[in-house]
Amino acid sequence: MNDSQQNGAVRYIVLTRVPDDRLDEWNRWHTTVHIPDVLATGYMRGARKYRIADWTLPDGWQPQYATVYELERMADLDAYLNGPAAALREDYQRRYGAIGQIARMVLVEEARF
Repeated sequence: MNDSQQNGAVRYIVLTRVPDDRLDEWNRWHTTVHIPDVLATGYMRGARKYRIADWTLPDGWQPQYATVYELERMADLDAYLNGPAAALREDYQRRYGAIGQIARMVLVEEARF
């Protein structure tokens, strides 16, 4: 990884799909418990949650939400993933792992225009 990848702003994106009959319950938990717990770790600068209105990937999987966590640098994400993320993922897995789907993506800023 070069210096710009090490030091550029990072966005950690989590895409989620939960069955419609559990979506309201998941949404309440996710908004009032999970995101605040993630932010309380101190590694994230903030978070934004988006309802996905359109999806064009051809794989057939259509996430309903994208949560975008904002971090200063990749080292912060590494520390989060190697520390408190395990317990938070375990909680999610216990609650929704059998019914939900998740995909994760990491974006590292290279240029701003």
